[in-house]
Amino acid sequence: MNEHEEKNDMKTRCVLAVGGVLLSASVAWAQSAGSGGGSFSEAYLIGTTVCAAGSLDADATPGDLACVANGGGAKILFGNIKTPSASNKNVLVMATLESSILTETVVASKNGNTSSATATGAVVVKPHVFTCPSSDCSGASGALVDITKLGGTVTPSVVTFNQRSQTLTANLLGLGCTLNGVGVVVCTSPETIGLILSTTSANGFNFLVQTPGQGVYQVQLEIGLTATATVNSLPAGSAASVGVGAGSLVEMIVQAQTPFDTIKLCSGGSATVGAACGP
Repeated sequence: MNEHEEKNDMKTRCVLAVGGVLLSASVAWAQSAGSGGGSFSEAYLIGTTVCAAGSLDADATPGDLACVANGGGAKILFGNIKTPSASNKNVLVMATLESSILTETVVASKNGNTSSATATGAVVVKPHVFTCPSSDCSGASGALVDITKLGGTVTPSVVTFNQRSQTLTANLLGLGCTLNGVGVVVCTSPETIGLILSTTSANGFNFLVQTPGQGVYQVQLEIGLTATATVNSLPAGSAASVGVGAGSLVEMIVQAQTPFDTIKLCSGGSATVGAACGP
């Protein structure tokens, strides 16, 4: 084998399949290094999840001081990939999402009383990888099986792409204040403070997948949206809106570099101390 042929033989060949909105994905096959695939969206994948409490909730009833709302889906983006039997081949899943979070808090206080309002929003991404029976990912040949039930792994299993918690607190004297007959200042109108934050960002993460072996697999991207709004009294209000826009999902075969025969994860560490990855 000449030098040019040897270099070509060592390359990992991946083909990216681009689909449309909600969402088509195609598969491209390679002879020895596996294949790659992906899906894209140019429109909103998930409708905005809105949550409001207190004075910002038009449907609020007396005592309605909290709101919790969830959105998302288990197969927002997906793609199929074929893996070889070589132990030094793994799958790299690259996911990116554009997300927006809007939080609004309003507090009203008089006579030195404390008023507070909190609004939170989060976008959480969890990839799933399923083995396709008889190389058929449509489900017609049998149910797809999660690789974690067959000894496979997806690392990390879940990642927070975007999150915000906004709290506004005030302790104000108020307006329309008078001195009563016993020397106490009484205020009839509350003072009000409001804060609105709105941001949009694109975030991504690379997930390492170790499949149970050779076969055809489907990668599915689950996205969870959460919004919460709480206040300590009805004169206060809070609201949160969370939405996801354009997104992409790419999966490809990666090969460990010689002299290493496998791609290994860091070992050790704990919930509070990171794993020792260096020398």
